[in-house]
Amino acid sequence: MPRKPRSLKVEMDRFTAELRERGSTWVEVAEEYRRRYRLNARQAFREAHRLTQERVVEQWKELWPSEPFSVRKLGSWEAWPGLTGNEPPVAGLNRLARIYGCRACDLVDGEDHTGSDQNANVPRRRDIPTTPGTLTLTFSDIKDILPTQPLPGPASPGDQRDREFEQLVHAFTDWASQMNRRDVLALIGAAATSAYASPLLDRLDAEESQRLRMAITDPSRVDDTTIGHIEAVLRHCMRQEDVLGPQATVATVLAQQNLVLSLLSAGMSAHMRGRVLSLLADIRRCTGWMLFNLNDFRGADYYYAQARDAAHQADDDAMCGMVLANWSQLATWRGDPRLGVEHALGALAWGRRAGSKMLTAYACDVGARAYAAVVRRSPKTERRKDHSRCFRSVDQAERELHGADEGDPGARLVPFYGQGQYLSTKTGCLLDTGDPARALEVAADATAGIDPTFVRNVAYIRLKTAQAHLDLRDIEQACEELGEAARLAERNTSPRLARSVVETREKLSPWSRTRSVAALDERLYTARLIA
Repeated sequence: MPRKPRSLKVEMDRFTAELRERGSTWVEVAEEYRRRYRLNARQAFREAHRLTQERVVEQWKELWPSEPFSVRKLGSWEAWPGLTGNEPPVAGLNRLARIYGCRACDLVDGEDHTGSDQNANVPRRRDIPTTPGTLTLTFSDIKDILPTQPLPGPASPGDQRDREFEQLVHAFTDWASQMNRRDVLALIGAAATSAYASPLLDRLDAEESQRLRMAITDPSRVDDTTIGHIEAVLRHCMRQEDVLGPQATVATVLAQQNLVLSLLSAGMSAHMRGRVLSLLADIRRCTGWMLFNLNDFRGADYYYAQARDAAHQADDDAMCGMVLANWSQLATWRGDPRLGVEHALGALAWGRRAGSKMLTAYACDVGARAYAAVVRRSPKTERRKDHSRCFRSVDQAERELHGADEGDPGARLVPFYGQGQYLSTKTGCLLDTGDPARALEVAADATAGIDPTFVRNVAYIRLKTAQAHLDLRDIEQACEELGEAARLAERNTSPRLARSVVETREKLSPWSRTRSVAALDERLYTARLIA
């Protein structure tokens, strides 16, 4: 006979554990809590997760450090609609929904009037076919979307590969734009998994196939050509991630890491070992970047640390600078801009040591973002100093960028960085330091200057433009720019980008009843960005 729980807490702990072991979702567990313990929806979800109010507030502050929250405020939301409660805003419900793993509407105890709908209980045929739970794709299923026209002009094997890759990316992009977001994610995920499991060596010619097989069985045979093949795969993955997002590429990059680790496990010449370590650092850096865009910030932090260690072992100054620059962006984004400044200064030192003006410019760029974030968090009496540092860093980035030549040793690491991206950063700094009118002027040049193949970068300058219009209370234009960012978020399915779109929309809550915001919500709903 099972022992009676010693307390209500123990009983609830056991109840949640049993329901989760049976496969119940959090929505189902919370519903059981509502029924058994007579709780409202917000209380039920918190108790279902076995969280205290203090722990919910801690998680909130980890996710949104710039958004104030307290146990008192959470308690008032949970008490609503009682006399001691306050009605939670939609933005707050969205954030709680993320913490609890549910929809925002699940947290509201609303009335149900569907019975008054005459069509609600009328049996009728559904014309929409059901979607199978598991997608299995073969080449014959997707070959119709691939380009069929021959590639123009003579080309070397490397050029041929690049052209074929570009055609494939454009074909997938055009195809994805005609489908809804959820179907695209499912199909691309299935396609990426199939590609990951497929026999890659069968696609190489006889000489390349033999070279890689020999390298894997005997790492002492690793040569520059072998490393070049792996670098080409990594380069293509990063280009694909720029267009489609990280979901379709991270598995392939992880497979490349495993391959490189197997090569390092045996002896090779000192020269080749240094190059392979640099390659490993780049793979881990790219993995960190993809996890960053997947909102897995802890995972990204781990891989950036691993990438830095590999770069140090390789004595690769340029790679050290690039890793620290990416790491600075992560730290600033996570709400720790002072750590962002530290990483940016390290990136600046290594970029200069590598003799790369491009990497120096990029280090100054991410440093300016970090200083701008410090300004937002600083007391008014201390903001002038960090404001000056921010724009000195912006100006230095521009000087270094214009001083770079074609043979810059760090150019291959920052193919995305140019005048347009520099202006995008300047736009963000102007917004953070309270000059939306000037930010709007700079944003126009940034939008025109960013390479459109870097879809996420284009989306982010649209978001900054929307923020500038919002700060100037031009709600209609803010909605237009935000809608364009949402359209781009359907192409590049980065969860970080999707979250940024939704968080910008939440700032429009005071104007939710206007026609412009209502139309925007329809676009976001169609894009599956909001429920």
